[in-house]
Amino acid sequence: MTETESRPARRTGRPPLTDRATLLAAARELGFSDLTVGAVTARVGVKYSTFYRHFPSLEALVAALVDDVVTDDVFPATDEGRWQEQMLAFAAATFDVMAEHPGLAPAMVRLPESPDAMMSAFRRLTDRLLEAGFTAEDAALGASTAIQMGMQPWLAANSSGIGDVRRRDQVLESTEPFDAQIRSVFRDRIDDPPRSWTLSRVELVVAGLETRLAS
Repeated sequence: MTETESRPARRTGRPPLTDRATLLAAARELGFSDLTVGAVTARVGVKYSTFYRHFPSLEALVAALVDDVVTDDVFPATDEGRWQEQMLAFAAATFDVMAEHPGLAPAMVRLPESPDAMMSAFRRLTDRLLEAGFTAEDAALGASTAIQMGMQPWLAANSSGIGDVRRRDQVLESTEPFDAQIRSVFRDRIDDPPRSWTLSRVELVVAGLETRLAS
């Protein structure tokens, strides 16, 4: 018997049941609205103890998932174009990523920090507003309002519908009728999902900022 033949075979050990990337991928498939530790472990086919070896809590998984979907390429560049267009583009990008991932908006609100990509986009927009001649306060107010308006319909969303759409239906079905002109606005202007309506609200803010800048 040769030396090689007499040497015991090396045990390679049991391969890991899963890894962080697999758990994160399962969470993304489930989506924010249905995200629980039990749902993720069931989808991957592992025990809770395996999950907690990779994420200390559900909140840690949510934070990782937020960073996974709110990336730099979600937001437009702000080095070209008028500041008005850039504010609208920023609000639209915020709205669109929230629409693509139901439950993302309330998940972000519950986290102690905003995702790095959103903070980077927010900084770029405030810089652009400062370059346009706004005061620091107006730049901060304008950029933060664009974020909030992009998120607001999804913060008010639940199983019965999206916030602005529910308000539209309430106005149209009210037992105390609204003025016919107001009813017409709610009926004809609030889309489902309310992307155009949201951007119209941002345009109103832009008009106010234009007045501030001119004064």
